[in-house]
Amino acid sequence: MRTALRSWLAPALPAALFVSLAAPALAQDQPTVQKDSIVVKLQSFDTTSRNGVRRSGTPPAWLPRIKFRVNGPIASGSQLYVQFSLPTDKNWIRFDCTTNEREQGKWLETECGNEVSEDKNTSTVGLVPFSIKLRNELQGTDSTLFTGKVKVIKVQPNPKNPSDWEFFADEDWRIPIGYVSSATNEGFGSNPFLHVRFWYRGNPPDIEAHLFYQGKDIAKCSRPGNSASDWRPNMYQWGMCDCQFDGVYPGAMPQDMAYDPKFELTKNPGDYEVKVLIVNHLARSLKFTVNADGSFDNGIATANHLGADRVIVPVQVIGNQTTNWDRSAWKTGAFYGNPLTGFTAVP
Repeated sequence: MRTALRSWLAPALPAALFVSLAAPALAQDQPTVQKDSIVVKLQSFDTTSRNGVRRSGTPPAWLPRIKFRVNGPIASGSQLYVQFSLPTDKNWIRFDCTTNEREQGKWLETECGNEVSEDKNTSTVGLVPFSIKLRNELQGTDSTLFTGKVKVIKVQPNPKNPSDWEFFADEDWRIPIGYVSSATNEGFGSNPFLHVRFWYRGNPPDIEAHLFYQGKDIAKCSRPGNSASDWRPNMYQWGMCDCQFDGVYPGAMPQDMAYDPKFELTKNPGDYEVKVLIVNHLARSLKFTVNADGSFDNGIATANHLGADRVIVPVQVIGNQTTNWDRSAWKTGAFYGNPLTGFTAVP
């Protein structure tokens, strides 16, 4: 019997930043979920299962998995857990997530749902509610940190095989949302480079991003992937491209060894644009402004209490490489029904 499970989407932050677990201090002293870190993935089954047995001739079905980050404080004895509901079963699935103590100003990433029994699988499509919760039986508390709804769709990936179906969490709302930040990657010392992140649909394509300042192309980032003949931009698969612009320093560049083009944002305030070629065609544009003090925060991440040092920017989608995506999904579907305050997509 076939099962299908897509790999996790790329994280909103590079792996190198996961080591420190550092996040800007939040005003509240209660744990919060970084809503832009939540990723719900579905495991597909070609039949439903009951009493530990796959039943032939039954409809295809699915089970959820989830990954997310929580800003501290997380007290000793706390337990994160997730509840998914169905129209026919309010308490359909509930599972615990690995939880560790965190002080305020630190965050924890966890993922869970791997051990759910196949007997729980369902053929339900549409909006499926879920909530992320935290209980502490030592303190006698049980609180809800986040509520959302995942849009479940049923897709026939191979029209030549009408019995082959897969379920997906529809993530078209991610495409107009991008990130700008500074990050230190291993092998490049302690001075961070500029990072820009944006989403695409389909299997990973060839990507080339160019950073422009005052009309000049000052840096380039390339990410290898499928060529035009192999890229499938309408597949129900979403990925994030993390572009590091080597030699572009958000702060002061090192005095002993700096990488070309040896460009410091702090000394070059003003408007910037990142133009992105996907399989050799202009496909994305991201714009941001560097202030006189070298900062480039536009206030969206702060207003949404994300608790992470990154700036959220609109992404203009150029051309029609992906022809069937929902351009208005961000309005109500973003972050599983929790759109960003102060964010508007670029037409």
